[in-house]
Amino acid sequence: MRLALFDLDDTLLDGDCSALWNNWMVERGWIASPGEYLARTQAMNAAYHAGRLRLEQYLAFTLSPLVGRHAEEVAIEVAAFVTIRIVPRVFPQGHKLMAHHRRQGDRLLLISSSSQHLVAPVAKQLGIEQVIAVEPALDEGVFTGDTTGVLSYRGGKVTRLEAWLTEHNATASHLSFYSDSKNDLPLLNRVNRPVVVNPDPVLAEIARVEGWERLDWRQEPRPTIQLTRLCHV
Repeated sequence: MRLALFDLDDTLLDGDCSALWNNWMVERGWIASPGEYLARTQAMNAAYHAGRLRLEQYLAFTLSPLVGRHAEEVAIEVAAFVTIRIVPRVFPQGHKLMAHHRRQGDRLLLISSSSQHLVAPVAKQLGIEQVIAVEPALDEGVFTGDTTGVLSYRGGKVTRLEAWLTEHNATASHLSFYSDSKNDLPLLNRVNRPVVVNPDPVLAEIARVEGWERLDWRQEPRPTIQLTRLCHV
């Protein structure tokens, strides 16, 4: 099996799906103190990009508006959110790259540190069947505000990927992984072909030193050059 692994936020998506969802919840009146809530989530997002975030804290805070809500209610809201706010922000180059991997016969997998209730509907819209994301805990179909299992964050992405391969009784003959973040270095170092996309400054420098491929979709709206290179890998 050849696998093409994709991070979501700031990689396939021009933005962060969790941050966009936070704004959506505010607009829908799901947040009691919107100003305070958004200020705190923005501070946490800044900590994430600086590599200082404890994801457990962020998840506990951002899942709290869902506590007591049934998964079906949330799914209906997320479906509208994905259609209106997420789909238009997917990089056109990302669509072309995924199509390229499909033509090559590769299996696509979306692996994200965002929550499953957001990532899975995005993957469905993108035609990606396999998803690894943070698993929110449910009690009889109702969100509890907790998470279950290993968080798909930093080294947790490697752990979750290995578990996925075991679960599917699969051996990957070749792994490609596309990511923007230094937080994904454990998985980038694990795969056969690491590719950085719109990299943060730390990851950009590591990619330069290591000689990794780099795609800058925000600066280059047409990915013809990159796809030509990929065809020869």
